[in-house]
Amino acid sequence: MTHEREHQDVRHGWFTEILSSALNDLAHAERVITAYAAQEPDGFIAWGMAEGEAVQAHQALRQAPSLHTATPTDYATVNATADALYELARKISQSLVRAAELASDPDDKMACLQAALHADRLQETLR
Repeated sequence: MTHEREHQDVRHGWFTEILSSALNDLAHAERVITAYAAQEPDGFIAWGMAEGEAVQAHQALRQAPSLHTATPTDYATVNATADALYELARKISQSLVRAAELASDPDDKMACLQAALHADRLQETLR
């Protein structure tokens, strides 16, 4: 195996790991936001924009051709706060930008960048 091929394999490994992690994180953020919205009387008003952006980011990322995962793994119920969700959205956005830099398929790059845009918007709604 040539050095170039090894480099491509490592790069692709990082890329798929980032995509899978971001997909799981987005699914988690979506569930937590939905749970918060359901608990408060005006929850869907307060959390609706954040929930919508989390859903949009998740759906955008699922369009990446290189992403061949089933439904994300369920997490145990977590007592998250808006601050924790904000940090999660920040992490997701940064990861997706890195994944877009690593992507060789233009459709993967577009899916990552669209998901990052929605993750940024999610972060803004949580401020």
